[in-house]
Amino acid sequence: MELKISHEQIKEMVELLENFYTSLDNITDYYLQKKYERLGQKEYRDITNEVFSDYSMNPMDMDITLEEIDENTFSTFTTQIATFPIESQIGRRLTFGLKENKTNTYIGFIRIASPVSSISPRNEYFGESLPLISVNKHIYNGQTIVPVQPFGFNYNGGKLVALVCLSNEIRNIFNKKYDTNICLFETTSLYGNDKQVSMYDGLKPYLRFKGLTQSENTLNPTDDIYYTIRDICRLHYGKEEWSGRVVKPKGSSPKTREYNEVLRIIKEHLKVYDIEKHKDFVSMMKKYSVTKQKKRYYLSEMGFSNVKEYILKGDELIRTDENNSKYDFNNLVDYWKKKSYNRWTNLNTDNRLETTNQIYTRDLIENGLPFNTIR
Repeated sequence: MELKISHEQIKEMVELLENFYTSLDNITDYYLQKKYERLGQKEYRDITNEVFSDYSMNPMDMDITLEEIDENTFSTFTTQIATFPIESQIGRRLTFGLKENKTNTYIGFIRIASPVSSISPRNEYFGESLPLISVNKHIYNGQTIVPVQPFGFNYNGGKLVALVCLSNEIRNIFNKKYDTNICLFETTSLYGNDKQVSMYDGLKPYLRFKGLTQSENTLNPTDDIYYTIRDICRLHYGKEEWSGRVVKPKGSSPKTREYNEVLRIIKEHLKVYDIEKHKDFVSMMKKYSVTKQKKRYYLSEMGFSNVKEYILKGDELIRTDENNSKYDFNNLVDYWKKKSYNRWTNLNTDNRLETTNQIYTRDLIENGLPFNTIR
């Protein structure tokens, strides 16, 4: 590679990355850094009165409905209530809000999207890696499943939001919009093997744990750092046919691919400018910039009795009338209410109900969050 960036600029780029990554103690710190950044990117309206807060309400008395919402509404709410930074999504997707109608407030949010092309627990389930055409035709992913907190804590709200992803209502909307025949739902836990349990546990036969993922994930720095080092690399190595980028813009995960190329450019310069610094930089990036978390993978056959045969061999898709009605939205809500009632009652008895809503702002993150950030 022809070296086009000065030694001084490379040193400054490395220092930016070092300061960012070495300030993180764990994945939660990373999520908070990204969330803090996201909250500063635009003005968000006050949602305090639009999310559920009446924790004296018996879950058996709740009137819950599902509504499709636009991406902007979805982003406004989830950015302020989720423990993790909500990323934009390309490709096929649907966004929904769950409402409790007696209080006219939201209790959770869902984004259904296209699944990844290949994932190890799914490959083990089918005995092979499915062709992409089969994946896109028959599987969708619970990309974002977020209950309002502490609705999630007090009422097992995460289980409700997860169950709704399996509903005939969402499946039918997705099938109609994208000309699919969905018969498999999948999702992964947020915090992976850092936590031994997940809000998706305890939902058999609807949702089952099917193993751990194997992939490593690059933790991209905050945008102020990323754009600074990316723009320097684009200035010297960007190609006109790629609209100034250092990688082809087509393909999946363009931001991650370009970041990986930026890192490669930095390393190539360090090999020449300072071989010891190159070794330190490679070691630092291995230690801090990649998470080897194995996420918990969950799967639902959505009441169909022969999903494997149907997808692998083209057999007729079979579902009993009983299972068909079992996956109606109202039946799933009723199933959740029984679990929720026990949880809410026990917390009441033990005087452990939480009553302060978990809504993120930049000020709260700066001054120390007053609530538990991991559920």
